[in-house]
Amino acid sequence: FPYTTLFRSIIDYIREGVRQHDKMFYIVNVQTVAQLKATLATAGIPVDELVDKGQLVIVTAKEAYLKEGVFDPKKMIALLKEETEKALAEGYSALRATGEMTWALAGDPGSEKLVEYESQLNNFFPFNKCYAVCQYDRRRFDADMLLDILHTHPKVLFGREGYDNSKMYFVPDEAFSSGDRQGAVLDTRLSNLESRGPAA
Repeated sequence: FPYTTLFRSIIDYIREGVRQHDKMFYIVNVQTVAQLKATLATAGIPVDELVDKGQLVIVTAKEAYLKEGVFDPKKMIALLKEETEKALAEGYSALRATGEMTWALAGDPGSEKLVEYESQLNNFFPFNKCYAVCQYDRRRFDADMLLDILHTHPKVLFGREGYDNSKMYFVPDEAFSSGDRQGAVLDTRLSNLESRGPAA
């Protein structure tokens, strides 16, 4: 597995989860479970110890996003809620999730609802002790999809840097999920432009 800039950020994310005593929920797709374990071990993460005590749970995209062979945004959010509640009951501070999103490129039933799911997550995270990093490989996804992903994420990790996107391109779910998505995007950009004040 290529040790990319993105994956170095994921390593940092997992290390921070260990430090914060979070439970980690990793959904693989590009890698196999064995490949991920080997990559994490190479980076000095005590993988076997974390897995054995239940602090790191690794599942495949088919076991998470594609349960019953279909992607259903509501069921996926329910799974995250269930895993968050389980983590808290086990004494962890929060659930720290991450998923390799390339599964959505295979055309499985329901995968066309991916952007809908990403938008709806913004009604979940503020009210639950769950953090997540969605891993999108720019080499694999087209620009139209990645623009929609940019519009549905208030925070963006690009390279090894994190950015606050909440006042730039992020569009709240209630607007983004309306019948006029492009109109909502335009209104958001104009509002953000206006908030910066007129040019000198």
